[in-house]
Amino acid sequence: MAAPLGRDTLPEHWSYGVLRDGRVFFINDETRITSWLHPRSGEPVNSGQMIRSDLPRGWEEGFTDEGASYFIKWCSQ
Repeated sequence: MAAPLGRDTLPEHWSYGVLRDGRVFFINDETRITSWLHPRSGEPVNSGQMIRSDLPRGWEEGFTDEGASYFIKWCSQ
């Protein structure tokens, strides 16, 4: 990751979203312009998780900082 992902790392008036494939995009809430690059670091950020169509419903694939994959089962209550 380029920078820790959290609202406290973003400049004022910026927010972010995460696509189903784990890619993170950034939104300037004043201008409504989006970017794939973190507004402070200028680098792309990945959430480290991805929903894959070949996994059973409720499962996601995650990745460590070293690139190893692991699987997450979401439980509903």
